[in-house]
Amino acid sequence: MFIEYGIKDVKMDDIAAKLSISKRTIYELFNDKEQLLHEVLKFQHNRMYENGKEIVRNSSHILEIILKLYNLHFKLLKKVNSKFFSELNKYPEICKERQDKEKRNTKKFCAWMEMGRQQGLFREDADFNIFTFILKRDLTTILEVKMQTGHTELSKYTPEELGRKLILFYLRGISTPKGQQIIEEYLKRNETIIE
Repeated sequence: MFIEYGIKDVKMDDIAAKLSISKRTIYELFNDKEQLLHEVLKFQHNRMYENGKEIVRNSSHILEIILKLYNLHFKLLKKVNSKFFSELNKYPEICKERQDKEKRNTKKFCAWMEMGRQQGLFREDADFNIFTFILKRDLTTILEVKMQTGHTELSKYTPEELGRKLILFYLRGISTPKGQQIIEEYLKRNETIIE
C-alpha cells in the first residue's frame, strides 16, 4: 500500500482494514508507522535479494544476470507511486540504511563487471567505478522523471522506456564484440529487457 499509494496517504486504519485486523493489533506489533514502513522495506529488500539469487543461479553469464536484474528492477518501478520516493526522504534513518545498501550493491556490481571483463564480455579499458557512477546518476534522473507531475522533455517516455535505452546504451558501450553479440542474442530471445 505504501508503494502503491504513497506513504502519507496510507493510514494505519487503511492497513488494519486491508488486513481485516484491528489497528490495536498493528500497534502491538509495531510502535508506529515508521517502524512498519521500515519492516516493509526490509521485507521487500529480502524478497528482491532472493529473486536476485535465483537469477544468478539460472543465468549463464554476467551480462544475462545484469539484464535480468535490471528487468526485475524496472518491473517493480512500474508499481511505485511517484509520491513514494519523495515521501521516503522524510525518514532519515530509512534513507541512511538505503544508502548503505546501495553502497554495498555498487561494490557487488563492480565485482560482477570485473568478472565480465575476465569472461571477455567487457572492454579492458572500461572503468567500472565511473560507469556505475554515471549509470546511477542517470537512473536517478529517470526516477525524478517518474516523480515529476509537470511536462518535461523526458516525460513523454515511461521510466521503463528510458531505463531500457539507458542500460542498453551503456552496456553496449563497455562491451567487447563478444559481449555485444550476447546482448543482441538476449534481446532476440527476450524481445525486451524491460517487460
